Amino acid sequence: MEISEVFRLIEKQLGNINSELGFNKSGETESSITFTGEKGIYRIVYDKGTSIMAFECAYDATADAEFNTISRSLFDAETYDERDAKSLANEIADEISSLFKSKKKKDLDKVKMPKAVSRTKAKNGMVSYDVDSLANRFGTLYPDLKDAIKENIAQYGEFLPETFFIEVGSARVMDVIATGSDADCKKLFKMLNEVYEDGTNEVQDIIGVTILGEMKNDAKLMETADKYMSEYMSGPVHEINKITRKSNRWTKKLKTPPPYKPKKKKNNFMQNALQAQDINR
Repeated sequence: MEISEVFRLIEKQLGNINSELGFNKSGETESSITFTGEKGIYRIVYDKGTSIMAFECAYDATADAEFNTISRSLFDAETYDERDAKSLANEIADEISSLFKSKKKKDLDKVKMPKAVSRTKAKNGMVSYDVDSLANRFGTLYPDLKDAIKENIAQYGEFLPETFFIEVGSARVMDVIATGSDADCKKLFKMLNEVYEDGTNEVQDIIGVTILGEMKNDAKLMETADKYMSEYMSGPVHEINKITRKSNRWTKKLKTPPPYKPKKKKNNFMQNALQAQDINR
C-alpha cells in the first residue's frame, strides 16, 4: 500500500474527531500529513529510512512549533492494508482526544456562563433581558450547548449572539420545532416569549430574525410555532419570515455578517457618569 493511500484512509477515519475538536488539514507532503486547530497542531510523519510512522503534536500552532513524538508504529508497504491504516487511525484518534479534548475542557472550565438579569426585575420593567440573559437562559434549557456558548465567549471575549445562533443555536431551535414533543416546544417558547417580551431591541432582533427567522416561512414549522408563540411575538415573527423565505439583500447580510470588532472600553470616569445619570432619572 502506498503511503499516500494510508494518509487518505487516516484522514477519512479521523474526520469525526477533527470535526469535534476543530482540526482541519493544513498540509500534506509525500511523507507527512498535518492538521491544525485552535488548540494546537498534530501530524503523522513517515520516515522511509526506518519505515517508522510517527504521530507528533504541539500545543502551539505556529510555524516554529516544537513537536513532541507521542507514538510510533512500523509501516511495511508490502503487508500494510486498509485494516492496518484504520487501526492506526483509531489509535491516533484516542491520542488526539486524550491530548486536546481534556485541554479544551479545562480551558472552558475557566470561562463563566453569562449572567441573566432578574426575572422579577425584568417583568416589573426595572431592567430588560439582554443578550447575556438570552445566552444564560438558552444554556439552562440546553445544558449540552453550554460549552459552545463558552467557546463563543472565549474566542471573542464576550458573547456574540449572532455568531452563536447562526453557527449552533438556531439549528437546535429548528430541530425542536420540527421534531420536538409538545413539552419540548412549550419549554422552548416559554423562554423565547418571556425574553422577547421583556428584552432589549437587540434581543428581540436576535430571537425574531437570527433564530426564528430560520423557519423561512416553512408552512409546517410556522404552524407548529403558532401554537406556542405569544401574540406579542407572533406578529413580528410572521413579518420577518415573509422576508427570510426569499434570497434578498437582507438574507445575504444575515449569511455574511460584518467582521467582529471588539467594543471600545469606556474609562471609569465616563462609566461612573453614565451610571449616575441613570440613577438620577
